[in-house]
Formats: sequence, C-alpha cells, structure tokens
Amino acid sequence: MKPLHHPSEAVLTDYAAGALRPAFAITAAAHIDTCPACRERVSLLEQVGGELIGELPQTPMDEGSLEHALARLGQPTAAAPARRGRIADRVRFGRRRFLTPQIWVRHADRNTAGGDLLYLLRFPPGVRAIHHGHHGQEFTAVLQGAYRDEFGVFRAGDFAEFNDDQEHQPKSRGREACVCLVASEKPMRMHDWMGRVVQVLTGT
Repeated sequence: MKPLHHPSEAVLTDYAAGALRPAFAITAAAHIDTCPACRERVSLLEQVGGELIGELPQTPMDEGSLEHALARLGQPTAAAPARRGRIADRVRFGRRRFLTPQIWVRHADRNTAGGDLLYLLRFPPGVRAIHHGHHGQEFTAVLQGAYRDEFGVFRAGDFAEFNDDQEHQPKSRGREACVCLVASEKPMRMHDWMGRVVQVLTGT
C-alpha cells in the first residue's frame, strides 16, 4: 500500500538541501525510503538546487578554506551510519525501556540524534497513548502497524508532522503492534500526573 501521509514541501526541500537536523533527517528518510513519490520529489529538488548553485557568481575562497575542508575528510557524521538496510535499522538504539511488557521505547544515541530526541516507540493493538502536546517540532514515521488520532489514520510508511500548538492521542489499530520512529526537539507536553510518570519512565 502506498503511503497516504507525506512530509510537507518545506520538509522535503530542507531534506534535499541537507538542512534538517540529524534526528529529523533520519525520520524523514525513513518515510522517503518507502515512498516513490517523495523520492522523486527529493531528486527533483536536488537537481534544482544543483542548478541554482551553478548559477551563483564565483567568489574567492577564504584563506585556509581548503585546509579546513581536507581536515574534515574522513570524520564521522552523526546521520550517516555505515550499515546498509532501512534507515531505522542503520541507527544504533539503546536498550528497551518498558512501560508494560508490550509497550517500550528505545532511544538513539544523542550524538546520532544531534542533541534532539530520536526513538522507537512500540505499542500493541488497541492501546491508546496518553493525550499530549509538543514542545517544538516533532516528526513521526510509522514503520509497522497503524494508529489513528485526531488527524486521521497513519499506516506503515506514513509520515506525520506536529508543531507545538497541536495535541493528539494516538490509538494503535489493526492486528499487529504499531512501531513508530519519532524525532522531537523536546520531550512531550503532558497534562496530568500519569502522563508525567510515563514521561519519566520512557524519556519521551
């Protein structure tokens, strides 16, 4: 089934330009990897960007620019794991933090995430998450299963963007567990003590 929910044009443009922060670029890539339409759009944006760069007037390099560039060659980058396969499989995640035997979170290394939050979230069919908002921006890529919230039904391959003025309460649906890859600027905004307890236990 083709994805129905895609990154906005602004997100695809920033992705093509390499302007997304690592955690958000990884989450966007998890969708783009599975979506032919978005891959085609990103390829077009990269071509347009290359043509625009080619039209820029030539300017002399600053003193020491070449030495600085050569010194950076071979240095590891946070968002470019060496292993092959799906984006989520190429990121190193920590141990599972269990909220229940079937609900867990696995956080990516902070260096990989560039200082933001990047984690896998799994919850079984029929489970409703705690109602919450966001501090800043959040990207979610559905890797397995599906969920429904105030914005619609999101299945494997779909992508969701949230801002700090949006709130929702996802509920897993279908016969298999829902697994999402989530990038967030800051921890979620909880409204009650139960939500804050969950936040402490899961680090989300």
